[in-house]
Amino acid sequence: MLLMKELPKEAKGKIYLSALKLFAAKGFKNTSVLEIVESAHVSKTTFYQQFSSKEALVVALCQDLIDEIALEIKRAAMLEPRVAYKAFAGIYRYLDICFTNPAVAHFILLESVGISEEVETVRREAMQGFADLIFVFAYQEFPNQVREEEIRIVSQAMVGAVNEVVIRNVSEANQDLDIEELARLLNRLIIGAFVNLSNNH
Repeated sequence: MLLMKELPKEAKGKIYLSALKLFAAKGFKNTSVLEIVESAHVSKTTFYQQFSSKEALVVALCQDLIDEIALEIKRAAMLEPRVAYKAFAGIYRYLDICFTNPAVAHFILLESVGISEEVETVRREAMQGFADLIFVFAYQEFPNQVREEEIRIVSQAMVGAVNEVVIRNVSEANQDLDIEELARLLNRLIIGAFVNLSNNH
């Protein structure tokens, strides 16, 4: 899904890609099912065979995109052999996805907010999943110096900080952005927070 630029052959993929583009351009509320099916070149019947409503489409789209992003982040981190660089690799991959696919970042971080309790549950679980990844890397680095609960709290805060940076830069369409430098800066921020915690114990 993240790498799709053209309409795929299967109906669900066509609907996903068309909806994502329309939600990014017009917003969820201003996009109708009719517009989605016309853009996807499928019938309304086909749409309702896949999804019970526009809200159900958002839940499924959000879940699939988040699962794909999480897999990419984990893969990038696991491919990095040096433990100290695993968090950087994960952050870099996340930023790369967001800035290469601004419609995806806009949809997940902005447009899907407040649509329904079900979408919010998907988003909260995703952010917790990203925080859990940071927790794992931090716990490997600071297993005895920092209490587990403190690592969890800081990990959650760092996800919020990273997403705020993404939102600001995607919204402003910052063309001069150096993703690698930004990833290094955010990684230093995260490591610094844990070092500061460990020094206080």
